[in-house]
Amino acid sequence: MKFTYRKIKVGALTLRVAQAGNNGNKASALPPLLLLNGIGFNAELMEPLARALATDEHGESNGRAIVIPDMPGCGGSPDPAGNWLMYRLSGAISEMMAQLHPGRSFDCLGFSWGGALAQQIAVQASRRVERLMLISTTCGLPVAPANPDVVKRLFDPEEYVDPRRLTSNFIALLEESGAGAGLMKRFRSPTPAGVGNQLLALTGWSVAPMLPFVRVPTLLVGVVDDAVVPFAHHHMLTCLMPHASVLNVGSGGHLTSLASPEKIAPDMRRFLAGESVARGRA
Repeated sequence: MKFTYRKIKVGALTLRVAQAGNNGNKASALPPLLLLNGIGFNAELMEPLARALATDEHGESNGRAIVIPDMPGCGGSPDPAGNWLMYRLSGAISEMMAQLHPGRSFDCLGFSWGGALAQQIAVQASRRVERLMLISTTCGLPVAPANPDVVKRLFDPEEYVDPRRLTSNFIALLEESGAGAGLMKRFRSPTPAGVGNQLLALTGWSVAPMLPFVRVPTLLVGVVDDAVVPFAHHHMLTCLMPHASVLNVGSGGHLTSLASPEKIAPDMRRFLAGESVARGRA
C-alpha cells in the first residue's frame, strides 16, 4: 500500500494529508478510515498501523480509503494562524473528510491526543462517524497524573522557543515509549507553535459529560504500562462508554500501537468488520 501526500485547504487551515486506498476514485463498500495522531506526531508514524488495518491477514488490500492528516505545525502542515481549540479542529477535520469523500460517513481512529480529537468529532459530527476507535487517550478533565518525567518534557518552556530542545524532548519521549529504529526514522520534528496549540487545545477541555450519548460502536484500547497516558484514563472511558468494546494491552508502552501494530490490528480489523472483540489483554 502506497501513501501519497498533498496539501488541502480547509477554511483557514492548510493541512498536509496522507492518503492511500481508493482515495475516493471509485466507490468502496467500506467506509473511509480517518486516523488522528498523537501530539506533535507526523502522518508517517501512523503508516504501519494504517497498513495493518487496510489489509487482511494475507497482506491483501481490502480497498478501504485511508486518510491521515498532519495537524497544524506537525509533519508538513504549516503553523496555525491563531488558536485552534478542539471544537474548531473538529469542525475543520470533518470538513476535510467532506471534501475528500463527499456524502460519505467514515470510521475514525484516534491515538493519544488524536483520540481526544476523535471524541470531539464523534460528538460534533455524530451522523458522519460510523465506528470509533480510541487508543491510549483521555476524555479531558479530570486528568489522572502521568509520569512526572513525561510531564516535565511536555511542559518544558524552553522547547517552545528552541526547536532543538523540542526535537530532543520528543526523541527522548519516543525512545522511552517503545519506539524502535524503524519508527524513529519516520519522525519529523513539529514546530513549537504546533505543539503549543495542541497543548492549549487540551487545556480546560473535557468531553466526558457527552460520552454517554455517543452511540456509535466504539473500541477502547488501553496499555497497562503506558507512562504517557496512564491506564486510569482507559478505566474512565470504560465507565463513561459502557457499551463500548474493550481491548487491554498488557505491555509495550504508549507507542505499542504504532511500533507494534500487529499486537492490536487483528482485533481492530474484527471490530471494523462488525465482529465482537473480547475483553482482556492482547
